[in-house]
Amino acid sequence: MVQETLRYTVSMLRPSARCFDVTAELHLSGSPAGGPVYLRMPVWTPGHYLIEDYSRNIPEVKAFDSRTGEARRVTKLAKDRWRVDAETSEDVRLEYSVFAIAYDDAKSYIDPRHAQINGASLFLCPEGMESEPVTVTLIPASDWKRVATGLERISDWEYRAPNYDVLVDSPFEVGNQQVESFESGGIEYQVSMFDPGPLDKGKFVGDLKAIVESTVPVFGQVPYKKYVFLVGFTDETGGGLEHLNSTVCLVPRMRLAPKEEYNLLMSLFSHEFFHAWNVKRLKPNGLGPFNYSGETYTKSLWIAEGITSYYDDLIIRRAGLYSIGEYLDAFAININLMKSLPGSRWQSAEEASFDTWVKFYKPDANSPNVTSSYYTQGAVIGWMLDMQIRKVTNGTKTLDDAMRAIYHSTFVSQSRGYSDEEFEAACCAVGGDTLKGIFDSRVRGREEVDYDRYLGYAGLRLGPREETVPEKGFLGVRLGSEMGRTIVRTSLAGSPAEAMGLIVNDELIGVDEMRVGLEKLSFYIATRRPGEHVRLTIARNGKLMDVDGELSRRPSFEYRIRPVPQATSDQKAFFKSWLLDEWTSEIKYPEYVHSPDRKPMLDYV
Repeated sequence: MVQETLRYTVSMLRPSARCFDVTAELHLSGSPAGGPVYLRMPVWTPGHYLIEDYSRNIPEVKAFDSRTGEARRVTKLAKDRWRVDAETSEDVRLEYSVFAIAYDDAKSYIDPRHAQINGASLFLCPEGMESEPVTVTLIPASDWKRVATGLERISDWEYRAPNYDVLVDSPFEVGNQQVESFESGGIEYQVSMFDPGPLDKGKFVGDLKAIVESTVPVFGQVPYKKYVFLVGFTDETGGGLEHLNSTVCLVPRMRLAPKEEYNLLMSLFSHEFFHAWNVKRLKPNGLGPFNYSGETYTKSLWIAEGITSYYDDLIIRRAGLYSIGEYLDAFAININLMKSLPGSRWQSAEEASFDTWVKFYKPDANSPNVTSSYYTQGAVIGWMLDMQIRKVTNGTKTLDDAMRAIYHSTFVSQSRGYSDEEFEAACCAVGGDTLKGIFDSRVRGREEVDYDRYLGYAGLRLGPREETVPEKGFLGVRLGSEMGRTIVRTSLAGSPAEAMGLIVNDELIGVDEMRVGLEKLSFYIATRRPGEHVRLTIARNGKLMDVDGELSRRPSFEYRIRPVPQATSDQKAFFKSWLLDEWTSEIKYPEYVHSPDRKPMLDYV
């Protein structure tokens, strides 16, 4: 099939119906007479490793001969595939609507105030035309005046993509959002802001510029002509998704203050911007070319996402937004999750990467016991690699050098992805064979991380967040409230709750012959001492019963990185090279006022 033109027109004239109306014009000149046209709708969006089945939002696809207006039969063959009997048509017009009510970084959305277009959830793709150039014409609601996108602009409301992959990887924000811009290194950066709350826009844009200027030197080359931050401020939804020349970031407004919450939030933008290199260009072989019809497995998400998670906070520190204490506490979140939950002892980084399609985005009550995020593991492994490289090279090399080397040897010079073996070799070429132990023990293995070894290089150590931890009783469950009932949501492996026979979905009614709700039960357990015997009254599947056993000592779920009592000159020099400031025996740590939109991750009783 030869195609000269593939044109989409996206109408946004029915925002109250929460629908996009899409027309696709297919030029089929040169195709066999009467040959069918096959259409596909992606089932997922690159960067968001979850099957979304976007076609469920398309109630019907219609087809017509563009010249005569005669209808052409459309037959649905699978959840994401259609056949159009084109007969003798040289040009076919498709018409369909897309219902878009979920405001999510991986979906399209429309309401009377604005629209967000994520290409994978909106554009049907004619099979065989994936490499053809694409034109998109937008028809906005009557009072909408602005568009922000990384795509090439042809004219007002008209844009061009060289192929379907780029179209899918270039989201739009359409409405009356505020758009600011800045220049860095001769490149234009746009910041599209929809519905911000208490935001100092000048500081926000300036902080994004600082992030940009602290990231570009890592790779030493800019692979885009323009970059766009598409930012939506929301009531509670949060998240971000990287794209080729842009990112979509949804930000809860309540996290714009206080300062510590704002700085933590900026790591989202740092993370997604770092992806312009690590994932969108520097990518594992398993992530391209894309198969939009099903899962794309790779063992390297710990590199693509996890090492990006190491850099996102480090870039914030390099940009001068984090203090030393803020950075160390932000990084310690990864340590908390690795040390405190059993899952990291069940999944290596490669296993976590490979299983993301069925585990990471579909957590259940047993997930903390048997799974561990490739974001978290990769951040810790990236840190280990960086610290070891700095140590063995006496500070002359860092992980930056390995990332830059493999980026230039694969993407820049050959426009290809890398294998797992190539990435390991690139790291070892910079830091020596001592790095192989990290790959054996934590990338492929499940060994505990010796945090004090790597922290010790910089004159630091790890300890409980509270220097003196009180002896509190511990049951080992995460509780939830459901219609006034206290329900067991998760039971940790090896906990007193497991020994007692307490299971997920049990309703906790009382303790030691006292009726209690969630808050009182949590308080009561915390006031008991380790080794004390408790009897719980529960309801299981409507039947009342008692379970009993001894409480254990509440473990430290939160850790803090602190200076060692005395540091050597080598440790102080290492500290300064890594964190860009002088080592000191006292570090000022922030006192956080947590936003209600940032839920506690380790709230176990």
